[in-house]
Amino acid sequence: MKKNSIVPIYETLFLLLGELAVSAITVGVFALLGKFSYKVITGAALGSLIVIINFVILSIQVNLAIDRAMNERPEGELDDEAAATFAAEHEARIRNAAKLSYIVRSVSMLAALVIAFVLDWFDVIATLVPFLAMRPIITVEEIFRKKANK
Repeated sequence: MKKNSIVPIYETLFLLLGELAVSAITVGVFALLGKFSYKVITGAALGSLIVIINFVILSIQVNLAIDRAMNERPEGELDDEAAATFAAEHEARIRNAAKLSYIVRSVSMLAALVIAFVLDWFDVIATLVPFLAMRPIITVEEIFRKKANK
């Protein structure tokens, strides 16, 4: 069995480039509106950093749970009942890993927003924008990957 990378490099790089583009657009919009300051750059950087770290943490936790499940899989062909039991047992572990990652990600994003609000080093809106851009960036990456696989 081929072992996959624990962190999906291509997806992480795509997300990083997408977040850099979103941050550049955010800085540009603030500049056009006459609201530019160093706080916009630091806020966008903080938001993007949290997004990338959260994505890597999610990848590691879920991939480790999948690897553990695959290592525990019995050799040979499984009958329907054994396969269903195995899948149910390990599906719960993988789901729990994803839930834990969701909690960690939510808390880290909330903490970043609180830090941006409390400290005078960050613009709160510029910190929030990368959080909102994550899902669309991942969706675009999935579309590109599907087109490349055809």
